[in-house]
Amino acid sequence: MSVYSLRLRFAISCGTLAFLAVSAAAKRVNPKPVAPVISDGIRYSASGDGRDQYIVAADASSGIEMWKVKVFHNNIKFWVEEDVQWVFITNLKFSNNSLFVRDEKARCYSIDLKRKHVKKQQCGALFSQ
Repeated sequence: MSVYSLRLRFAISCGTLAFLAVSAAAKRVNPKPVAPVISDGIRYSASGDGRDQYIVAADASSGIEMWKVKVFHNNIKFWVEEDVQWVFITNLKFSNNSLFVRDEKARCYSIDLKRKHVKKQQCGALFSQ
């Protein structure tokens, strides 16, 4: 086997390993499931694909969806691997007729359940427990 052949094999092997390493590093693990919260017979749960995250309100006994509200939209940069930019909801808490939501970046939102209005806010002590 010639030196040229060995160098070519080595270069192809290094290139393949580099490609696989970059591809493997860009993949994120699936988000942990978020426990829904139930209040007054309505189950509130998180839903979304990493770009858009929603809160879905459904009848707790029948499971029929009543309404859905977008909590946030995550802008994706086309020049960066998409899945590493996804952001998901991590926590839900119910307090004072509002639903509080926290995402993977520790940003918090409150949802007025009567008006279905989402407002970004400080997390405070609500999620520190």
